[in-house]
Amino acid sequence: MTLSKNIICCILIIGSIKSVAQGNAENKKIKWGVLTKSNVNFFQISEPTIDVKTDLGFGFGYIFSTSLNKSIDINFEPHLNFERHRLTYNSNNSIKLKDKNIVVPLKLSMKLYQELSLVAGAEYLYVLSKQNEELKLQKNNYLALVGASYAINFKHFTMIPELSYRLGLNNALAESPLHDYELKRSSVSFGIKVM
Repeated sequence: MTLSKNIICCILIIGSIKSVAQGNAENKKIKWGVLTKSNVNFFQISEPTIDVKTDLGFGFGYIFSTSLNKSIDINFEPHLNFERHRLTYNSNNSIKLKDKNIVVPLKLSMKLYQELSLVAGAEYLYVLSKQNEELKLQKNNYLALVGASYAINFKHFTMIPELSYRLGLNNALAESPLHDYELKRSSVSFGIKVM
């Protein structure tokens, strides 16, 4: 994705903050907003001769939240992620994997103390990018997540920084007759939600 497209996407997200604030004033039971996040992936591969490195990824999307009671919220946060990975094998051969994916997490947020909350949930990750035929990322991925968030209340909106850890529950590499490698996906994410 080019720099100009990234800037346009950021402008659209920032521009929708005002409408988020107006929408939340009307309905306190169901809230919605926008989110932006960055993440670092950590891959563990079953083949010791292959080294996996990843760049800092980023994503943006929406958040829909409903309160079960004063302490527990359910959050649905569909978003788009952009990531790049490099697999190096036989010391000098490498494959670049572009990992553009749609992520659909369902989170349970439980207030621990004042505005500090514990977050836990499950996530479905679908890889959109075309892959190299030799080593392809699995299209359908399932992850578990845990983290913490802190709500900062302003006059017209709430900003919620969140730090979370995701752990892949399936092989991140697609099956292939060329190999039987197993790649486990995990990541640390920092995001900011505005509702």
